[in-house]
Formats: sequence, C-alpha cells, structure tokens
Amino acid sequence: MDAELRESLDRIERLTLLSAKNVLTVDDVALLLGRSPKTIRNQMGTIPHYKNGKSVYFRREELEQWQCRVKCNPINELINQPSL
Repeated sequence: MDAELRESLDRIERLTLLSAKNVLTVDDVALLLGRSPKTIRNQMGTIPHYKNGKSVYFRREELEQWQCRVKCNPINELINQPSL
C-alpha cells in the first residue's frame, strides 16, 4: 500500500476514535485542531485544561466553547446595520 494512502487511513482512524472521546489529551487536541502538540502546550495559558500529576487533559465541551469564544459578524450584517 502506498505510504501516503496508509498515512491518510491512519489519520482517518485516529479521528474516528477521537470522535467518541469527551476527555482529550494534548495529542488529541493537536490532531483535532490541526496543530502540533508543542503549539497546544504553548497555548495552554489560554486553553481551558486540567492536570492530574504530569498529565494534561481537556474536556471536549470546554474546548469547543473556547474555539467559539469570539463571534464574527458576516459582512452583510455589518453593511445593513443602522448607523449610530
């Protein structure tokens, strides 16, 4: 099997398994957000997380709320707003 195809299948398998988890590790969050584990560790000052000894965990629900913390209005809504 082609190495690129194998890598794609492995990624699909990891994402499928990840969808069933509510408590995530740094590696899980990195995969979910498309970032490196190092980047996730560097952003832990802003990402809600929990520690148990040296292990770090994230709750999926809190991670999703963190991702959606700032709502941006579509340009059409901005154009149609009455001026103050």
